[in-house]
Amino acid sequence: MPDRVNHLAVWVAAIVYFLFGYLWYGLIFTSMWTALMGGAMAPGGPALYIESFVLGLILSYAAAIALSRRPEDLTVSQGVSFALFMGIALYATQTLNTALYSHSPLMLWIINTGYVVVGFAIIGAIVGGWTKKTA
Repeated sequence: MPDRVNHLAVWVAAIVYFLFGYLWYGLIFTSMWTALMGGAMAPGGPALYIESFVLGLILSYAAAIALSRRPEDLTVSQGVSFALFMGIALYATQTLNTALYSHSPLMLWIINTGYVVVGFAIIGAIVGGWTKKTA
């Protein structure tokens, strides 16, 4: 199975996911997210960004491994479908459950979960659609 994983696509997907995080939180939802969080996020230094990137890399590898189990699943549409299904069915439902019990604002859940679900769909599109060249 690892032979079928396109490692370059995984790394590019992780980089795009990381940059999408900047777009999502740093440009689109900055003020709303900051207000819902109760103030600005304290700067974490380079380690925080490295850790965040590594987590996106793990997510990218997980998607690539899952999609590579069947070569016919390595398409953009299958990658997006897989990511949306997993993101909504597993991630969104369980984080909503946590948000409900912790009485977190629904809009905060929407912003945070939207980032992961949309970002995961981007990862799915990249790792699903970028076919590995064979020698």
